[in-house]
Amino acid sequence: MGKTSTHCLVYANLIIEGREYGFHVFMVQLRDENHRPLPGVEPGEVGPKYGDNGTETGFLRLFNVHIPRNWMLMKNQQVLEDGSYVKEDKNSKAQYGTMLSIRAGLVMGAGYRLAQGVTIAVRYSCVRHQGFTNTQGESNRANPEHPIIHYQNQQYRLFKQLSLAYAFVFTGKSISDKFQKTMGDLATGDTSDLPEMHATSAGLKALCTFEGASGLEECRKCCGGHGVLLASGVSQMTLDYTTYCTAEGDRIILELQSARYLIKMITEARSGATVHGMADYLNEAGKIKIGEVDPSVYLQYRADTDEDFKDLKLLSSLFRNRALVFCVETADRLNSLIKDGLSYDDAWNSCAVDLVKCSRVHCYYVILQNFVSQINAIEDMKVKRILICLCQLYALINIMEDLGSFELTHKQKGLVRSVINQLLKEVRVDCVPLVDAFEFPVSTF
Repeated sequence: MGKTSTHCLVYANLIIEGREYGFHVFMVQLRDENHRPLPGVEPGEVGPKYGDNGTETGFLRLFNVHIPRNWMLMKNQQVLEDGSYVKEDKNSKAQYGTMLSIRAGLVMGAGYRLAQGVTIAVRYSCVRHQGFTNTQGESNRANPEHPIIHYQNQQYRLFKQLSLAYAFVFTGKSISDKFQKTMGDLATGDTSDLPEMHATSAGLKALCTFEGASGLEECRKCCGGHGVLLASGVSQMTLDYTTYCTAEGDRIILELQSARYLIKMITEARSGATVHGMADYLNEAGKIKIGEVDPSVYLQYRADTDEDFKDLKLLSSLFRNRALVFCVETADRLNSLIKDGLSYDDAWNSCAVDLVKCSRVHCYYVILQNFVSQINAIEDMKVKRILICLCQLYALINIMEDLGSFELTHKQKGLVRSVINQLLKEVRVDCVPLVDAFEFPVSTF
């Protein structure tokens, strides 16, 4: 906008004869045929940024700018020549379509961008040798050295990101499919799926871009000193992608939007309504009260062996019940603070940290469900086998890094660690084919 744009779309409040009709979209011409700003138009460039400097980011000031009436986008609402305002009721929420489409794209984009970083780091780790194969011999220097992918810590760091990349790509595909269905329903006036789609896509966008940026930085670090070089491909990629964490603003705002929906669904479930879609687990909210949980919530995942913790149904139950218990306990604490005299806004702020986690544990569950769903649709058993390993690894590492949120015994926690170590060895065999499967051309790095 600061240097090159000739036109833009402006979101502005529509006011007709003193009455406000809310934000609408208007096309505005910025420059004349000589590329000079038009009267009343003041475009500017924000200057150098932390990353993504290949994208021009600008600002715009408008002073008494006049545009033709039909330059307002009028597919779903119109301002007629006599000044009257007409709006189609069945499409009153269709404006959410663009936002939901962008969010679905950002989720899948997080997966593909993270996959690019993992591709560089995995290939590098397979050819970079460091550390003698026999450190106890008399002459270490005579021994060959290991490729650094041999080391368990390197595997854990990289294969975690590899599993997230696949998880985000699969989730992005599922959300895109659901978006298409939602838009089809909107066209007929059915808005029943829109609140859930809005809330979950908000949480997923926030989580996936954050995890994607963090994962790219981890991939850069896994390349050691070479990761600092621009020639590595992953360093600039990391800087550029980090800016996506604040697309649509700070991710915390989006996660709180998602949490608000979850809290509302808990209230409705306890009032006898049925929750549908990706948050349907909240229908069991009645089994949970502050300080005590109905034992039946946990009965479905008694696990005593390594093989038990490779069962995707059991892993899904763990994620499901973490989201259920944490969201309901947070909702109860919020309501308790309000009963004690705090205003709704003050009580909400007092629970904000836990509310953000509500969004995250819900989204981690949604991602796992979509990962499993996409795997079940695969017919090639060899491909399916290794993707199941990645799915198991995604789930178990998530459990390992948040053990306090799961009702696991000391023995079960040990089993989680044991299975992760087994899966790292299995994924090690196929890690190069797994990154090559994305088919990124060298020119993209």
